Amino acid sequence: MEGLIMRTQIKIDSLTLIGSRKNYSVRFKDGFNLISGPTSTGKTSILEMIDYALGAKSHKSYIEIGNSCSQVELVLYIGKEKYLIRRQLFNFTAPVIVEDWSEEKKRFRFYNRLEVDTPSNPKSLSAFLIEKAGFANMSISGQTFSFRDLYKYCYIKQTEIDNEDILGEKSWEKNFKRKATFEIIYNIYNKALEEFKASLEEKRNEAKDLSIRLEGIQDFLKNLEIENATECAKIEAGLKEELTDLQHKLAAAKADKGLDSAEATKLRNEIYGLKSKLELAREEKTAQSQYINKLRLLYNQYVSEIEKDELAIEGYVALSKFEFQFCPNCLKPIKKVEDPERCCLCGNERGSDSSEMILLKKDISTLQRKSNELLKFTEIEDRKYDELVRKENAIKTQLYESELELQQLSKDYINPYIEQIEYLNYEIGKKNRLLLELQKNLRMFEEVDRYRQLIVDKEATIQQLKDSIKNLTKNSVSKDELMQELSSTFGKILGAFQYPKLSSAYIDEKSYLPYVRGRKYDDIGSLAGVTLITIAYYVALLLVGVHETFNHPGILIIDSPRKNLGAQASKSEDDEFKDEKIFNATIKQLYEVAEHNKERVQIIVVNNGYPDFIPRECIVAEFDPDQRNGLPQGLVDDEV
Repeated sequence: MEGLIMRTQIKIDSLTLIGSRKNYSVRFKDGFNLISGPTSTGKTSILEMIDYALGAKSHKSYIEIGNSCSQVELVLYIGKEKYLIRRQLFNFTAPVIVEDWSEEKKRFRFYNRLEVDTPSNPKSLSAFLIEKAGFANMSISGQTFSFRDLYKYCYIKQTEIDNEDILGEKSWEKNFKRKATFEIIYNIYNKALEEFKASLEEKRNEAKDLSIRLEGIQDFLKNLEIENATECAKIEAGLKEELTDLQHKLAAAKADKGLDSAEATKLRNEIYGLKSKLELAREEKTAQSQYINKLRLLYNQYVSEIEKDELAIEGYVALSKFEFQFCPNCLKPIKKVEDPERCCLCGNERGSDSSEMILLKKDISTLQRKSNELLKFTEIEDRKYDELVRKENAIKTQLYESELELQQLSKDYINPYIEQIEYLNYEIGKKNRLLLELQKNLRMFEEVDRYRQLIVDKEATIQQLKDSIKNLTKNSVSKDELMQELSSTFGKILGAFQYPKLSSAYIDEKSYLPYVRGRKYDDIGSLAGVTLITIAYYVALLLVGVHETFNHPGILIIDSPRKNLGAQASKSEDDEFKDEKIFNATIKQLYEVAEHNKERVQIIVVNNGYPDFIPRECIVAEFDPDQRNGLPQGLVDDEV
């Protein structure tokens, strides 16, 4: 399977929740990462926030996060490039900010503002991510191929690890995209060549459009004697240093009080007052910013309350369909109620128009009205903040003019250093004007640099598409060999997991789904068995998919692998899966797979507890509600 390098690796570097009191961060490493802690400490929310930053439509209404945080920031590597994705929490349609890392400046810089939409929208986050992954503008029988389709092969949710429905294979529509995505990852999709060629033409047009925009900005900058932003920044730093020196000299020249007069004193008092106003304006701006942040947190709480009420209504409707024969609390038989219009548990009359339901619906309506009004009010407060910024700038301008007027007055008074003062005032004014122009030019140069980076990235996408076309033309993948390798890897991993009575483990060449003991995974009859098979299946796809000719992103996130395994397995599970050694063997294999392939693979596992053999440096986050051994109580560790 030799060929050109097609794979674009994705690696998570850090996740940060931007809070009103402080920020909450988790840093990740190459290879194996484990997050540990009991229930309700924020373990799963870390994975969901990663998913949300990568384009998920929404996230759950976590109470602590809603009360404390307003944004999520995800730093990740896509190939060799480092990006920061910033997205607002609870406002699921708000624009997403993407920044890229400048190695020269050692900081992130603005890259683009993207929308939350399908990849058919070229200005969407999904289009950005799928293009970086190497599949720009690809479609599957008229349906857009998105980064979300690819990411499903990288994330096993807690609710999906044993649901006997791998990647939604039981739904026709989901199953169709599941199989097509599998074929795209392993370069056996028969329409890939045609899609890559169409995408290549589209990206060439986009690169041409960016070049035209860049030329327009460069034409404006042609008359400048400064070549680039770096030179502009150096000149700015030099001017500021010269300006500071001149101001010190001017202060020394005026120290003899030769400029004291009624008018000069009035101007000095005015300048002092303006400086006080400027300080107040800055404080007002800061207070307004904090107020807006609190409004957003309040909106988060409204959304959370609405979802809780809706869930209560859904639960009422769902539970009303069941007739209980045993008490769900004590498991004792319930005396049958003959009247079908009465509750089988308490005997009270039930109906969809009960007072509790009416109150819940009224509460939802009220909360929705309040949240909509709050959004409008927040927009008004945003405009007030903009007005405060303009007010601050106006005071700065007035202060600058008053200081210039005071400098001009100095010419009318006799002073031993009058000529020197005049010269210094002239030079200071000149350099201030130069600084203002330089700052404008610097912003223009930064925009030029941004467009250049966009063009470089677009050209990299074009080259990647050319390589993909060349690879598919010259190096066809043998499906038989691929399925044999996947099946062999799958069987070895299940063996390392110490799967009981393991035999005939393979991945079917038609459905691309796992089989064990000659039976399909959902016909095993044990949720613990399904859990092991599901994890082994994803790991096998990962290990084979990170081969240089394939397209797996190289990251795998697993939520709660202990579920149904080891000593904590449920009583309904088979005894053969209750051995703690099975869970330990599973974690050990995940650790070894990640650490032995750490240059190509990153595995993130969330679980309640971990075996002793896991090195301390692999525990990237650990929580304890009782804060024993100095551990934080949860992800949001200062919630009262």
